[in-house]
Amino acid sequence: MIILKAITEKHLPVWKKWFSQPDNIPGFIKNPRLQRVSLLVLISLMLTFFLLPMVSFSRPEYKIGAIANKNIKADRDFLVEERAATDLKRIEAAKSVPSVYDYDDHKATQISGSLMKAFLAVQESRQRTITDDEDSSTGTLATRNEGKPGIFEKSLEIRLSDEELSVLDQREFSSTLAEKISSLIMDVYRDRMITNVTFSPAEHERGILIKNVRTLMEAHENKLSQIIQIQDVHQLLKERVKSIFPATDPELRKTAASLAGKLLQPSLTYNREATDISRRAAMDAVKPVSFEVQKNEMIVREGEKITINDLDKINAFFKQQSQEKTSLLTGFTGMFLLIFSFAMALLFLSQKWLSAPGHPASQNRLLLCLTAIMAFQFLLIKAVIFISGAIHQAFPFLSTEICLYAIPFATGTLLTGYLFNRQVALLFSIFICFLIALMIPSQQTYIPLFAFLGFIIVIYKGDNYRRRTVFTKIGLFLGLTNMVTILALSLLTGQQASFDTLLKLIAGFAGGVLSGIIVAGVGPIFESLFGFTTDIRLMELANLNQPIFQRMIIEAPGSYHHSIIVGSMVEAAAEAIGADSILCKVSAYYHDIGKIKKPLYFIENQGKGENRHDKLSPRMSSLVIISHVKDGCELAATCKLGRKITDIIRQHHGTSLVGYFYEKAKRDKEPSIRDLPESHFRYPGPRPQTKEAGLVLLGDVIEASSRTLVQPTPSRIQNLVRDRIDKVFMDGQLDECDLTLKDLNLIQESFVRILNGVFHHRVTYYDDIHANNNNGKIKSVYDYPDRKSAEKNHLKPQADSQ
Repeated sequence: MIILKAITEKHLPVWKKWFSQPDNIPGFIKNPRLQRVSLLVLISLMLTFFLLPMVSFSRPEYKIGAIANKNIKADRDFLVEERAATDLKRIEAAKSVPSVYDYDDHKATQISGSLMKAFLAVQESRQRTITDDEDSSTGTLATRNEGKPGIFEKSLEIRLSDEELSVLDQREFSSTLAEKISSLIMDVYRDRMITNVTFSPAEHERGILIKNVRTLMEAHENKLSQIIQIQDVHQLLKERVKSIFPATDPELRKTAASLAGKLLQPSLTYNREATDISRRAAMDAVKPVSFEVQKNEMIVREGEKITINDLDKINAFFKQQSQEKTSLLTGFTGMFLLIFSFAMALLFLSQKWLSAPGHPASQNRLLLCLTAIMAFQFLLIKAVIFISGAIHQAFPFLSTEICLYAIPFATGTLLTGYLFNRQVALLFSIFICFLIALMIPSQQTYIPLFAFLGFIIVIYKGDNYRRRTVFTKIGLFLGLTNMVTILALSLLTGQQASFDTLLKLIAGFAGGVLSGIIVAGVGPIFESLFGFTTDIRLMELANLNQPIFQRMIIEAPGSYHHSIIVGSMVEAAAEAIGADSILCKVSAYYHDIGKIKKPLYFIENQGKGENRHDKLSPRMSSLVIISHVKDGCELAATCKLGRKITDIIRQHHGTSLVGYFYEKAKRDKEPSIRDLPESHFRYPGPRPQTKEAGLVLLGDVIEASSRTLVQPTPSRIQNLVRDRIDKVFMDGQLDECDLTLKDLNLIQESFVRILNGVFHHRVTYYDDIHANNNNGKIKSVYDYPDRKSAEKNHLKPQADSQ
């Protein structure tokens, strides 16, 4: 503490000196408009950070069998994939997909065409290379040379036996023979599908998918028994060859059947790639089998081994967080713009009540206070929501929904109404309801309505904050209203009377009472931090046992008496015109506290001794008189009277003229004094900016002037009051406050009534008559003794009226 104190004493004056020089402060910091925007951006960012779900930007690594180094708890509901069940479901989906087969319906035509080309090629070769005398000896060599495939075998890519080549060579590879073999092949393929694949039992059960390679049309085939295996076609060829070739040439039949069998190709083939693609698509289309992990469920506890099931939960938890990260910036920007726009709209609506006349920069201070109240209310709601989870775990019969009704939603509204006014409190309530709708779980749709109804009750009841017990009364009334609202909502939603309903009623009552208690506790803190002068504070300052009043009674008794009378006058007048009566009265009590520093320079505090102004020049006398305003503001700061009272002290003379000394200067013998301008004898101002300041100015002038009345009869009092008000009005001292001519008439009536009470006539007692007039005769029991003039010394300045 000693070191901290030493550092503070050493460096704090340096910083104060640095900031006291305007050139050292950047211009944008001194800009009130930029300050307001910065406050709105600050509160919008803060609320956006808290309202958006925060995600982790770094994922820790976890392995099966590792020990968890901390508790991992679900902060929301999410789904976890059950891998074994999902894999089984995908396998079943793949099995259900039929195999894909390609079907070429032009296969017979292709084979026949190849056969005809082969026969023509042999015929052309024979015509080019074989002479007439060589035909008999080397005919076979024309088709095969030294064991190598001949032209015919190369064209068809098959191998024939020597006997088969000999049979074909003997027929000279005639076109008629080719046409017959082609007819045999075409007859075998006609209306038949030939395959070299043996179908599995699963394919027989679910069928296959046949895709035409030419038209790309697909068809599902279930009757696989009608599809011929290629090994079964040879028997069919043997049967068909009999009807095409004559029985007289068995070697030709055998050769034709063998050649056709070797040329046969499957027209239906298995497409493995297409089948795999279809099955992968079916597996990908399978939705994972998942189970739900609920919010606040413990995924894994610190010190436990991580199982495969735990790892699946952890991976799902962080996977969802990583997916949310992609939309975090977009969501954050949208939420920030929404809150900022709403705050700007409410600020625009509340500008009328967030600035004091003569203090345009005070709007930023009040806006900062509203920001602090909003943050306090927000954190209060979040704290209760957090605690409600722990309460539910400790006492399962207390659900989180029941705990929500115990949240002191009205704390911020009640505090705003106490420090500001009803209008600002209503706008604040609208904004808080907007936040509550974002903070409360979506299933609790009636909570914002429940909170807003409480706000309306608080605003309605919060009309007169004169004692701190009013917060407790408002809290009790709010609690009862909350119970009625909860009962109405229960009936509206069809809930029957139960133990839960009773608990909700108790929670709602507790929330209302808690709101009042919290405001009663934190209210003085906000008053002190942001310089508010509330009605409760004014009532405390109105206590005449304050040390400053004790000093005035001793040091400046005339000023004290004058202030008390002015307080009574302005209080009555304020009630007549609808101004703040308690502020007027308390400000009147303190408006002349500056006279304590030089009390004997003011006529009301002078006795029968010499007048100190007799030895001063008129200019110096006016400076002494005027200085009591500055001295009063300094004492107000020392006594922490608040801005409102300090402003009225500063404005209670406006820019009025110290007339006595100005006239005295004009009659002075010195030309330099006579030539002094009128501005040297005027108060620096400013003029009154509010009704309350104008009332104190009028009350001060009229009460001081009333002391000069000789025999103050009601008519004289009325004339005096009217005359003084007219002079102040014509001097322009009331131009900047909201007092109207109607208000001035009501003020005149109130002042006359109070002054008549102050100067009321008393009954003349016999002892007083004999003491004051030995020869006097009582004309009437209600005769009045003459009052002596307040001006006991005609040379004394009329400082009371200044």
